[in-house]
Amino acid sequence: MDLPMLAAASLFAGTAAYGAVVGAREEIAGEPFGWRLPGRVARHQAWGYGSGTMAPWPMPVMALTAAARAGGESEQPARVCLGIGSVCLIGTVVEPQTWGRRSTSRAATVATALHLLSGAALVLAGQRATLAHRRSR
Repeated sequence: MDLPMLAAASLFAGTAAYGAVVGAREEIAGEPFGWRLPGRVARHQAWGYGSGTMAPWPMPVMALTAAARAGGESEQPARVCLGIGSVCLIGTVVEPQTWGRRSTSRAATVATALHLLSGAALVLAGQRATLAHRRSR
C-alpha cells in the first residue's frame, strides 16, 4: 500500500464529501463552461454529476480504490490517481463558482480551495509513485 497516495485519495474523498454538503445546502450547481443540468443539486450529486463544489462521487471512490491497490507490480493505480487529480483540477478551474461569477459563501470558497489542494495532492502522489515504479524496474 502506498501511504502518500492513500492520504491524498482520502483528502480528496473528504473534500468531495464536504463539497457535497455545501453544494446541496446552497444549491451550487455544476456549470462547466456555463452548461447546467436542470433539477436540484442533490439529485445531480446522486446521479454522479457532482456540483460546483463537489467532484462527482465516482471519482473519489476510484481514487480510494486505486490508492488501496497501489504499491504492487502495476503502475496503473498511480496513473489512475494522477488522472483523477488532473481532471479534478481542470473541473474546478472551469466552474464559474471558482472565479466568483456566482454568489459564494465562505464554505463554498473553502470547498473550492480544498478541491484545488486535494487535486494537486493526487497529481503529486500519482507522479511520485509513477516515477518510483519506473526507477524500480
